[in-house]
Parts: sequence; C-alpha cells; structure tokens
Amino acid sequence: MKLRLFVIIMGCLLMGPFNAAAGLLTSGEIMDKVEARYNVKGIFVQFHQTSTLKAMDYTDSGEGRIFIKQPGRMRWEYDSPEKQTIITDGKTLWIYRPDDNQVMTGKASTFFGEGKGGVFLSDMASIRKYFTVTLVPNDSTENYVLKLTPDKTSSDLQNVVLTISKKTFNVIQVLTRNAYGDETRLTFENPKFDIIKALNSYTKE
Repeated sequence: MKLRLFVIIMGCLLMGPFNAAAGLLTSGEIMDKVEARYNVKGIFVQFHQTSTLKAMDYTDSGEGRIFIKQPGRMRWEYDSPEKQTIITDGKTLWIYRPDDNQVMTGKASTFFGEGKGGVFLSDMASIRKYFTVTLVPNDSTENYVLKLTPDKTSSDLQNVVLTISKKTFNVIQVLTRNAYGDETRLTFENPKFDIIKALNSYTKE
C-alpha cells in the first residue's frame, strides 16, 4: 500500500510541471510568440467588422481586406457597407470613397489611435508599451484570450480583447470597447505572412 501511494504521488509531481510547460503559457510568453509571428515585412488578411453604438442601439457591419507593410503602413479596402479605401503610413491617413469621387486626409491617430481597429497588426510590439496585458481564462481548447488595459487612465478606451490561436498564434479577433459601452469587433481570416504571397493575394483581389 505504501509503495502504491508513493507511485501515485510521484506520478502527480511529474505530470504537473509537464502539463504546465506544455499548455499553460503566461500572457508574456503568448505575446512573445505573437510578436515573432507578426515580425514579417508584409501581411495580407481578410476581415469582417461589426460596430455597435450602445446609446443609439445601432449596429453596423462591413468586410474587406487589409495589406500591411511593416512598420505602421496599412491599406484597408472595404467592400461593404460601401466601397472605400483607407491608407496610412503611420502618421497621415487618406480615405478614398469612389462613389463620392472624394479623398479625405487627416491624422492616422484619429482613426487608428489608442488601439482602434486592427492597428496592432502593423506593430505587435507596441502592445506592451501602452497596455497592461492579462490572460483571461476561457473554456476554449483552440484559443487564448488576452485583455489589454490602457496605461492612460484619461483615455476613453476601456479595453481591447485579443483572441489568439493556440496553434498558429495568429490574432483571429480584436474586440475594442470604449467607456460608453460601444464595441468594434474585427475578425480576421486567411492571413498570408509571406511577402510574396501577400503581394500576390493583394493584387488578385
């Protein structure tokens, strides 16, 4: 009986560290892998967007594609709810609406500032500079969930939630919430991380 009890105890001691090393990553370790995954020159990804204004009880949706060139340069092409192209070099923003034959310019921070949209895709290393990152427990066996809380207490941004694939460490969803209860959800599909494949996919769209 004593020998059997000893074997059971030793088995538990040996299995505990193994399971922790195999599956239970810290938020910092997850971010290390995400940053390494996105540390490429070009990315192409399709997106679906849903925005909800709580006070007006209004929800809008859209979809399209993004081409990203590190660092900070992005081109968003919306197919719906209306065709428009949004281009930024990280500082300046251009919005082209073909139906109106109109181009508008402004500061990139106005549209993408404080974690808005998918700005993280163009500079994953910036997340830990401006946010406190915590791992959110969830029942999924396929994804990690990270909550990003802004370091600036005066910001209207409440938090950002990233859903990350455990298998690939791709960011598959970004949920942004502000202090007014408004939400923007971006879901990403079919990413291309090779610069040549990204360019080919972009030119074919």
